Amino acid sequence: MTQEGGCVCGATRYAVSGEPLSVHACHCTDCQTLSGSAFGLSMILKEADIRLTRGETAVDRYSANDNTAHRHHCTTCGTAVWFSSPDYPGIIALKPGTLDDTSTLRPVAHLWFRSAQPWLKLDDGLPVYPTQPALSELLELAEKARHA
Repeated sequence: MTQEGGCVCGATRYAVSGEPLSVHACHCTDCQTLSGSAFGLSMILKEADIRLTRGETAVDRYSANDNTAHRHHCTTCGTAVWFSSPDYPGIIALKPGTLDDTSTLRPVAHLWFRSAQPWLKLDDGLPVYPTQPALSELLELAEKARHA
């Protein structure tokens, strides 16, 4: 399955091939700050499954939750398109709100819920983690969701 997406101004476009490894909602304060919202969505992909089809991304390095992270963003408008980390080689976290069609997005879990906004109430039945679960656990949840 191929999905396409891009930044808000259209200068940076990408294509994703293959299936996402996982999709989750992160409520950590870093994701709240980076998204300017109550939480951020991340779609975990193999780095080999994404390619730029127009434009380029700039990369900012920062530290989040005691990990080094790289924010890949449009050089024109600054939209964050994906994140990578040397701690997870070959894996990226696409910001799935940048996809042209978001109707199929189905998170498998809520992470860092200890930092969630106090007014946020969940009723989606998804697993809730107070902090960061192991990547293998998120991948297992996604695999179960695909076969449900």
